Amino acid sequence: MRKMQFKRIGLTVLILALLTMMIVGTSVVSAIAKNTTDRSGASDAVSSREKENTILLNSYLSGAVNNRSKWLYDLMTASGLMQPGNSSNGAAIFQKAYEVGLIGAYTEDDIYLPLNRLFVAQTTVKALRYPERTVGELSDVSADQKSVMGTMAYYGYFVPDDKDMVYPEATISAKEYEMLQTELNRYKTLKGKRILAFGDSIMHGSGNNDEGIAEMIAAKYAMTALDYSVPGASFADRVERSRISNQIRVAYNDQAQADIILLNGGTNDMGHMPFGETAAGFDMSEVEENSFSGGMQKALWMLKACWKDTPIIYTRVHNMDLFEDRIERQYGDRALDIMEKWGIPSVDLYNGTTMNTENKAICDRYTFVDERYGPYHDSIHPNALGYAKFYLPPISKAVADQFSEVSK
Repeated sequence: MRKMQFKRIGLTVLILALLTMMIVGTSVVSAIAKNTTDRSGASDAVSSREKENTILLNSYLSGAVNNRSKWLYDLMTASGLMQPGNSSNGAAIFQKAYEVGLIGAYTEDDIYLPLNRLFVAQTTVKALRYPERTVGELSDVSADQKSVMGTMAYYGYFVPDDKDMVYPEATISAKEYEMLQTELNRYKTLKGKRILAFGDSIMHGSGNNDEGIAEMIAAKYAMTALDYSVPGASFADRVERSRISNQIRVAYNDQAQADIILLNGGTNDMGHMPFGETAAGFDMSEVEENSFSGGMQKALWMLKACWKDTPIIYTRVHNMDLFEDRIERQYGDRALDIMEKWGIPSVDLYNGTTMNTENKAICDRYTFVDERYGPYHDSIHPNALGYAKFYLPPISKAVADQFSEVSK
């Protein structure tokens, strides 16, 4: 009996001892942890911020759509403001952008802000030195945003929707970032190259203060442009009006140099000059310029002889409220057939875009008002917005595609 009591007492003591050790141990651990926290407080706050910044930077580097430093790196290397190097050092990239004047004073937090349209516009206009332009009124921009957002719209980047909104605060999507990179690749490839342009008032930019397709593309990609196009010009000889073959003669006599040639025409032939036949072969020396088909082939023969191996791109204009659809299709389709015969790529805006100015809403939005004939949009000549939305993107692509080094 006494042994049993001793055993019970011993077991109780053991349990109490274990409980005491556990309580004391927990207190000691808590004290140590508290003491450690107290001693490392300031340094932990710093290291925590550094870790947070590293996580943010890695996150933005892996997701380029929200990465301001990656955009600045791509922009500065494309424009020649920065030599290719470490693209992951956000602080160094921002510092370089500050030094070359792309951004003003900044804080570390600015590096991790989402990449939006306004930031892209502000830095692009400065880096690529775009002159201030506009496509008209923009309904969702403040006074200090108007210049850069209007200029970007003019060059076909962020074109306003049917409410004249360009959404300056919108975050750049993956698709938009891909578009921006494509444009920077084109800029690197086309910079310094020379454009020659021939054609009529649409090539000439009569609805856009005489700034036409060639000038817009040249300004966008730091090229040079010589525009010999003349409003009212035709392929056939209309005697009192300019014809495109004469433009070519003038440019040749000027010894104009070209890396690429832009050509349009045919609208002033419709309803005025005979349609004509497509002459066989490629020797057009004896072909008369008294028809649309004959005059077009004569012009191509001259271009090929004067600027050998220089790429030519023909633009078929949009669907106009000018003649019967049958006439527009007849002349436009013949032009594409002739270009195919001569191995010349075409940009077909008649079939390839929704710019059909028989639709009054489209006519009023995308063509200009010739005040000589009253307060009406003329359905023929694109205004700045018409060029930015329908003409500039496909023609820019066609120009870039002529040079093999352009990235897709």
